[in-house]
Amino acid sequence: MLLIQRSFWSLLANYILDNNILDNTEAASELIEESIMVSLDGGEQLHVRRLHNGEGSCTPVLMLHGLLEDGTVFYSRLKRGLAYCVANAGYDVYIPDLRGKGRSWPHVSEILNYRIIDAVTQDIPAIIEAINQHCGMSPKFWVGHGWGGVLLSSFLARYPSHRSETVGLVYFGTRRVARANNLKRRVFVDGLWGWLAGIVSQVRGTIPGALLKIGTADEFRAMRSENLSWMQGGAWIDPSDKFDYGAALSEGLEYPPSLYLASKSDFGYGDPEDVAAFMREVGSHNGRLIVLDKEGSSLHNYSHTSMLTHPDAVNDHFPHVLSWMDEMNRLKHEATHLTNTPTASSGVESP
Repeated sequence: MLLIQRSFWSLLANYILDNNILDNTEAASELIEESIMVSLDGGEQLHVRRLHNGEGSCTPVLMLHGLLEDGTVFYSRLKRGLAYCVANAGYDVYIPDLRGKGRSWPHVSEILNYRIIDAVTQDIPAIIEAINQHCGMSPKFWVGHGWGGVLLSSFLARYPSHRSETVGLVYFGTRRVARANNLKRRVFVDGLWGWLAGIVSQVRGTIPGALLKIGTADEFRAMRSENLSWMQGGAWIDPSDKFDYGAALSEGLEYPPSLYLASKSDFGYGDPEDVAAFMREVGSHNGRLIVLDKEGSSLHNYSHTSMLTHPDAVNDHFPHVLSWMDEMNRLKHEATHLTNTPTASSGVESP
């Protein structure tokens, strides 16, 4: 009986943490919160949550969620989470719900076909245009969780002009290929996502993330299929139009500075070795990897989701993220100042 009780309370605690029910971040009291609806050409609407202090300073930050979730992985109803921390630091934060997710419309269904190319060439450009309309500039920082980071990198590969405008990117548990060979990966990625979700999707037409206990939102069948292709080692080439993202990143402009966070205990969805491999895959750039490990300097061994939603994240690794963003901002401003400073001209003064 004691063992059963302990198991129950352990499961309850994990559920609370992974679903962002509790959070000890101080609530933001001065922030302005807005909901923006972005219309797409096909009539779909994307919901974008905006958090800012209203003081006129505008350094826009785009935060993009991953598979089987929506934008609330970055913020909670209690006004806590990474988005509020970054907004409280003076940034203008935009958190979209990708097509079918959260408050976007229509919701995930078997009659809708949503693929990587739709996210990269339609959704993200429309979101950036909305940010431009509200802030007067494109995002200076990009934050991606899991698959959201892969989509952001794919966008920067396809539209290289945005690389020079980007000050930095922050990735939480992002990997494109799952190479790590461990039990959790085989159970959750190969078993639940690769096998069971495929069977269920044939019956329902969608992947019910909450029902299968693999996420908080439903997922499109086509997006799952394309994700599996890349995750299992397929080339970084778009399944629809064969655009070679990997080749595009190896050419032209240098990739922006990037901060990668991976949890040592995130064996299934963002193993540190897989995250490091993704960091190398985007090409030569100023990249830094932080591995969250309780045996090291971290307070906990975080899961793929709790690295963003755990109550202690705000005092554990969020400060490192903010410090890095501030440093990248400073370096960018210094470089811009040096570029714009005229050099002294030499010559002989006329008598």
